[in-house]
Amino acid sequence: MIIGTHLMKSILLIDMLLRYPVDKYAAMGYGTDPVSWIFADECHRAVRREEGFVTPTKAVLNRLFMIGVLTEVHVQSSRSVEARVSDPTGGLNVTVNRSCPLVADLLAATPPPAFVALAGELAQRGREEIIIIADALQIVERSDRDRYLHLCAEDTIRRLELAGDLTEEQVAIATMVKRALEVAGKSKENLPVAADPREQMIQIIHAQSGSNGALVADIFSAASDAGIGDDQTKTILTELLEEGECYMPTNDIIRLL
Repeated sequence: MIIGTHLMKSILLIDMLLRYPVDKYAAMGYGTDPVSWIFADECHRAVRREEGFVTPTKAVLNRLFMIGVLTEVHVQSSRSVEARVSDPTGGLNVTVNRSCPLVADLLAATPPPAFVALAGELAQRGREEIIIIADALQIVERSDRDRYLHLCAEDTIRRLELAGDLTEEQVAIATMVKRALEVAGKSKENLPVAADPREQMIQIIHAQSGSNGALVADIFSAASDAGIGDDQTKTILTELLEEGECYMPTNDIIRLL
């Protein structure tokens, strides 16, 4: 095994995760291609071929299923919405057009941050950017996101093992998978023996938070009092933001998800 064996919890059925509360079939009836799931980082590494988007681990993608943190929503016009959804490895831009009004309405009405499950066709914007044209959406829980991370990890590890000798890019993907599992709380490798600074930081943010969140300056001050240096504080906060544990509604405020 490239990464130590892990136990994968039972995965909720995709159609259950994506069941729209008003009209299931209105939200699910658009896609016809088989759905795939993959980490955002590897999706960004895919190259468009005749058969679809081909990733470095030889996954072929046309239609993508993803669970992540909704970090941005931009209503472009009536029934046209753009957003960004992130997993611990990166983020993907999402667009919903007029052909899916219920999905567009739900996305526009969902304030970030929120855990969401979505599905849609992959498309290329410009020469490099890969986006999801979503036609299904559902609000989910953190536990659903964590199960999804295991689902992606399981499939990615299998593809890497079939690859044999790994390229430099495939090694980077293996490292990315390990980090994603750590975010889900299932990888026990390299855990610190002492108190986890990340957990300390989450507690500090919580303690410093008012109704609108915690001032960044107050977080740094409290972290310093707890023996966490400014450089380490900056590193931990960056990781927490990237992993969807918290977000910044303004440049000087941090809020926990």
